[in-house]
Amino acid sequence: MPETGTEEEGLVIPRNLKVEENRGNMGNEGAGIIMQVENLSKTYSQGKISVHALRCACITVRKGELLAIMGPSGSGKSTLLALIGTLEKATEGRIILDGTDLTSVPEKLLPRVRREKIGFIFQHYNLIPTLSALENVELSMRFSRMPKKEREERAKALLEKLGLGDRLSHKPSELSGGEQQRVSIARALANKPAVILADEPTGEVDSKTRDSIVRTFKELSEKGQTILVVTHDPEVAKECSRVLRITDGVIKDY
Repeated sequence: MPETGTEEEGLVIPRNLKVEENRGNMGNEGAGIIMQVENLSKTYSQGKISVHALRCACITVRKGELLAIMGPSGSGKSTLLALIGTLEKATEGRIILDGTDLTSVPEKLLPRVRREKIGFIFQHYNLIPTLSALENVELSMRFSRMPKKEREERAKALLEKLGLGDRLSHKPSELSGGEQQRVSIARALANKPAVILADEPTGEVDSKTRDSIVRTFKELSEKGQTILVVTHDPEVAKECSRVLRITDGVIKDY
């Protein structure tokens, strides 16, 4: 039988990109594994010099974990996030996310994988300035084949859950930094991703707003959403369920 899979826009996802998902129990939590990073490495070439940004990283992430990633500048934090987010290709190793081997997905299908399995939250929010909060969240679902009315209803529900029910029609310039970040969190949740990748999400807000964002992450984690947070802030890290530290491309689990 030919190896065929789900079709979208004339593209076929081979069945061999799917791997058996580990649904075993993990200690007292009993949560299944949502992501497995196996011997992941990334090497850049600068002329005749090889720079090892990440070295044989191995990580097991349970569904619903709120995981902090810490380390000095240039240690490999952003590289790890970029590899998991399929924004860069690994030199070696693989990433199994929600039953799919991300490192084997054809280039043409990567946008679909990002849309369906990964939510991104950025330090600088990356909201479209001409769109309202509701429109920014609804836009992220445009390619999901969901009817417009359902997209708007879901966007509204997410923003209301994040305390922005009275800010639906406000543009980013009319929102505080904390409110803009909550819009970006709603946008990241819109397509029900397997994992959310947050890159310094509290880097440009005050301590009160930071604490509010971290509370939101914890509430989402308790409901089963898996979140990886790159942060320099020990106050953020201490609220996470686990901390990974990266030094010179090598990961240590604490």
